Amino acid sequence: METYPDSLEEKLGFDVVRDRLAANVRSPLGKERLDGMKPARTMGWLREELDRVEELQAAFQYGDSVPLSPMYDLRDALRRAAPEDAYVDPEDLKAVRETLIMLRRLKTHFEARAEDYPRLAGAVERVTPLPKIEEHVESILDEDASIRDDASPELHRLRRQIRKREEDLRKTLDKALRRAVQEGHATGEQATIRGGRMVIPVRSSAKGKVEGFVHDRSASGQTVYIEPAACLELNNEVRELKSAEQAEIERILREVTAHVRSKRDTIEANLKVLAQFDLLRAKARLANRLNATVPKLNEEGHIELYEGRNPVLELHFEALDEDGETKGRAPDTEGSIPPRDVVPLDLELGDDFRTLVITGPNAGGKTVAMKTVGLFSLMLAYGLPLPVAPHSSFPLFDQIVVDIGDEQSIEDDLSTFSSHVSNLRHMLEAVGDNSLVLIDEAGTGTDPDEGAALAQAVLERLTAAGARTIATTHHGTLKVYAHETKGVENGSMEFDQETLRPTYRYQEGVPGSSYAFEIAQRMGLTDDLLARARDLAGTQKTAMENLISTFETRTQQLEDELYEAETAREKAEEAQERYEEKLRTIEKERDEFRQQALEEAERIVDEANARIENTIREIKEAQAESEATKEARQRLEDYEKDLHDRREATEGETRTDTAPPDESGDGAPTAPAEPIEEGDQVVVDDGSTAVEVQEIEDGEALVVMGSMRMRVSLNRLTKVGGSDPEPTGGEAEMTVLEASPSIDVRGERVDEARHRVRHFLDDAVAADLDTVEILHGKGTGALRSAIHDLLADRPDTSDYRKAPIEEGGAGVTKVDLD
Repeated sequence: METYPDSLEEKLGFDVVRDRLAANVRSPLGKERLDGMKPARTMGWLREELDRVEELQAAFQYGDSVPLSPMYDLRDALRRAAPEDAYVDPEDLKAVRETLIMLRRLKTHFEARAEDYPRLAGAVERVTPLPKIEEHVESILDEDASIRDDASPELHRLRRQIRKREEDLRKTLDKALRRAVQEGHATGEQATIRGGRMVIPVRSSAKGKVEGFVHDRSASGQTVYIEPAACLELNNEVRELKSAEQAEIERILREVTAHVRSKRDTIEANLKVLAQFDLLRAKARLANRLNATVPKLNEEGHIELYEGRNPVLELHFEALDEDGETKGRAPDTEGSIPPRDVVPLDLELGDDFRTLVITGPNAGGKTVAMKTVGLFSLMLAYGLPLPVAPHSSFPLFDQIVVDIGDEQSIEDDLSTFSSHVSNLRHMLEAVGDNSLVLIDEAGTGTDPDEGAALAQAVLERLTAAGARTIATTHHGTLKVYAHETKGVENGSMEFDQETLRPTYRYQEGVPGSSYAFEIAQRMGLTDDLLARARDLAGTQKTAMENLISTFETRTQQLEDELYEAETAREKAEEAQERYEEKLRTIEKERDEFRQQALEEAERIVDEANARIENTIREIKEAQAESEATKEARQRLEDYEKDLHDRREATEGETRTDTAPPDESGDGAPTAPAEPIEEGDQVVVDDGSTAVEVQEIEDGEALVVMGSMRMRVSLNRLTKVGGSDPEPTGGEAEMTVLEASPSIDVRGERVDEARHRVRHFLDDAVAADLDTVEILHGKGTGALRSAIHDLLADRPDTSDYRKAPIEEGGAGVTKVDLD
């Protein structure tokens, strides 16, 4: 990307962004990379760079501990290590080791997370770990960069000897010092060092009384420092040993430095990756600070900016909030103080129209809006995410050319107007169909009519060239030009006519009034002066401004009404959601209650069946009319009635939710299909055992089965026809219809199927069948399990099992009866 003029970054505010990036880099390498940073020239590189920044952004947001410290600039150390016999300081070697460790960890970190950070994993591929240099440096240095005793066997030997000789020297020196003190010759009780040799302090007056060599004297001349004669040889030996120690240290450093020198090219290549990541981190940190995101990239040259927040304003207000005063320079806002909360900008350019003319009051935000578009385009080209909504879309322009601000120059003999014309000439000569052109206050600096005509001619030429152009102006003729010309559109900054203050909101398709008279009135100019000014402006001019003002007012009213409608709709949707949630809660509670009621009904039925089966067993065991049989029969009749009442009560609680509508309209029990009369043969609940109706009263029939009598609701009886059964035995005998050896309950509810199977088994037992089968199907297995539970509880069932494969397998149960 090319930019014009040279001061473009400062004019758009990118210098503020660059300064913030510089504050976030940690090494001279990163700072140099930032200083040399150029806008992208290809979409491919831009996509990759934005991906890298976005991935590092995410890593910081997720709290991922990215190893990016410490960072040292090793280039000076590598230059000093270049000569063949040179060596570098231990501190330099420590910096080399720590930097190599950091780069190795960085490589390992992102390669292990390549699925989450593919671009960063690709970037660290260029890092070449040098573990042998790390180990070599570690073998000779302590944590404080001092040479270890075991850096070499020779060094270890020398230092051991030095410590021994220094101890011998210390003892000899202490002995001489104690003697001097006792004799009153010493001025202190502690030995010291002068000229690299151990000495004792002695009064000048007594220096001839202490045998030794004078190495120094105090500033006052009262004290001389004497090396006792007994220490001379030991001092010499210690100095020789330390000289040998230093020679060994230098040999070790040369050896390690030679190792580093042999990998100089690799280390320098690794440092380039370090510099890259230092700048990437600065970009990611700034992006997170601005809540920035990577917009969509397009190659059609369209700008679709949504919820854009000017980063210069954001950073400026951040400085105000921190200290209560501006830390950096305030952005150019046409002399106004903008609101502390940055008003988001929504603006489109390059699709339906390529030239946008923004009008509106002074200090209303026209220039800031235009600069925001330019700043975003430049930031994006530098690989920076933008503080915009994610669905925003930007192109990579080939050029950004601006004419903003006053470029007058005494040295170059340029007036304000001349500088504008110079910029316009460059635009017309250089721009193409992938250029972004920004012109502030088009047509100013000269005669208004001539300036407006010149500005319109320039806009016509730029539009024909295909450039994306934004121009701010106060000229009414340019508003008309934008309204009447295809490919050119009006835009304006909203002005609150009640408060006479700008709102800093951009409006597309609406020309703006300058509101010069209104603002002048708010600033205190008198009414008579303003009236005269309006007269001088002319009727046509005033009428057009009034029309624009009325249009803006109506537009604002419509937007307010739309906002109120949207708010009402949202509230209605929230209310609907609350009611739906309440309905779901009620339905859930109803289903839970229904389930509880059905479970209670099933428990009652199971209990009843158990008691009935026990009663039948007692009757069978009695085999005749006896007192025990009568008691059992009476208990059965009493319990049947009690069961009937309880079941009706339970079913009544759920009938509203579960029963089908009563088509008769009166809610009465459904009568049998064929009228039942006394003496008829009937079956109960679709059973197969026929009983006789003895009497009918209040919707119930007294039925007789041999010597057993019971009352049953008429709607449970089905007439079977035929003549009266002929008894085959005594009074205890009864007539039984032929029982079926199988029953099909597939597709029925569990409670219905259990009820039918229970009666089916009763009939089968009464008919003396040995084996029956129950068809329940496979399905989920719930129905089969319920039937098996029923069979397990019946005393008249000796065995049950699934049928052979050819007879239905798991979908059929074979039952053996006692």
